[in-house]
Amino acid sequence: MVYRRFLIVCFFLILTSCNSEQEIQRSIEPSPPIPEQLEGPFIIENTNLLKNDSIVRYKGVNALHTYGLGNLDLMDIWNVEIIREFIGNLREQPIDGNPFLGSDNVWYHSLQNIVNQNRTHNKITILCPFGWVNSNGQRTLFTGLNPSEQSFYQAYKTKMKLIAEHFKNQPDVWIEVWNEPYHWDNENNYSHSLWLSDMKDMVDNLRWVENFQNIIIVPGNEQGQSENAILEKGNGLLENRYNILFDLHAYEKWLVNTNQEQITTRINRLENNDYAIIIGEIGVQNVGEVMSVEHFLSAAEETNTSTLAWLWKLERGDNNALLAENGEPNASNNNNCWGNTFKEFFER
Repeated sequence: MVYRRFLIVCFFLILTSCNSEQEIQRSIEPSPPIPEQLEGPFIIENTNLLKNDSIVRYKGVNALHTYGLGNLDLMDIWNVEIIREFIGNLREQPIDGNPFLGSDNVWYHSLQNIVNQNRTHNKITILCPFGWVNSNGQRTLFTGLNPSEQSFYQAYKTKMKLIAEHFKNQPDVWIEVWNEPYHWDNENNYSHSLWLSDMKDMVDNLRWVENFQNIIIVPGNEQGQSENAILEKGNGLLENRYNILFDLHAYEKWLVNTNQEQITTRINRLENNDYAIIIGEIGVQNVGEVMSVEHFLSAAEETNTSTLAWLWKLERGDNNALLAENGEPNASNNNNCWGNTFKEFFER
């Protein structure tokens, strides 16, 4: 029995040592060089997002154009300024060229064609990986996962670097490293140190691409809803790095049992600590009941915070869809008039 306990202790020490060595190895790896002058026109300076040296903020939507290029004329009517594009099959997602039939038997349109369409309508594009499809057609969604612990992590880094290489001279294309990482309640061996280590690795992976100066978007913890990792470890990520915008998603942990003043206080705390933020998603429903969003949108307006709705989609039966099948706002008592609510937010 004593010998068995001894072996267990030894195994634990070895495991801890390996993890520590990995963290030390990452911490001593050199950071990508910072250019003497950023090309712009988009630059993050302290808490501010600048375009041609002027402070800007954007209102936008999440979209599914990888599955089919839509008609952006309606987006123009709504005054959509920025689009966060869903990449559900990062491994096989075509970067340029013709549509591709994936191993999941789904056709995917190329990122460049999506960007071209968005650019024609004067819209910024955020490219965000949401999932990985293996050779058997099985998809793993990124939400809730520890990035560096995934079996496909190295392949993920390779594909993301290819995307950065392709778009490095297209500054209106921003890249988010991962959608909604880590467990909802910080379980599964999560720590803020893990967040920092992973984010450094994923950001630097892109910055090692020569001349890639595009804005990089970094999510919070707790499936993207918590700012705590940013507040505790964000300075460590910003050290010797540039053009980083932090992304938070506004669902239960922002919308339930909160008021406008509380939300404003949380946003201001981030800004007072020199973190530039964007609300990459807000919707009326996530894992529970339909939620009220008006108080959050008022706080976003008060703090001049860039905010994107989930989701630009024509489907009345989806409470988060902004549109009904006829192109009118998807607004009913079932979804707290979500379509009208966010359309009015665009008009403020």
